[in-house]
Amino acid sequence: MVTTIRRTKEKGQRTPRSMNSYEEKGGVEGSAYCACGNVFRSKRWYGAEEGAAPKGGQSLVCPACRRIADRNPAGIVSLKGSFFAEHRIEIENLIRNTAQAAGLKNPLGRVIDSSNEKNGIVITTTDAKLAQKIGREVFKSHGGDLHFQWNDDDELVRVNWSR
Repeated sequence: MVTTIRRTKEKGQRTPRSMNSYEEKGGVEGSAYCACGNVFRSKRWYGAEEGAAPKGGQSLVCPACRRIADRNPAGIVSLKGSFFAEHRIEIENLIRNTAQAAGLKNPLGRVIDSSNEKNGIVITTTDAKLAQKIGREVFKSHGGDLHFQWNDDDELVRVNWSR
């Protein structure tokens, strides 16, 4: 069973294109690079393997590194239940593979941290879509109950899976 809850203040109102406080406001002229290896070119971040560090480019901290430094996740994934406890290694491998595959498409989507809990795990991510993808992949592979909860003010999604 998949449950979705979305809360908005006003219906029918147009929203700005991006409310992400971690993106560059005025843009960056030319190219830039981050210490993590990501490269900013043509209004987009590319992974380290997609492009070498630009010559003469400026040093810039990417939005993912800023989120990690601030400990401000865009997604929180909670996986719980006795089934998780029995299949922990298998599910953790699925999560790792999902995060690596998503990182090829969007280098700003990363896992910040994972903390173990009794019969479960809590994973924080720098990208809301990565958190949703992790939840969907676990649900597709193992079934169970999946719930999404968005907070549009903070650009945060909570994904809860249990079985």
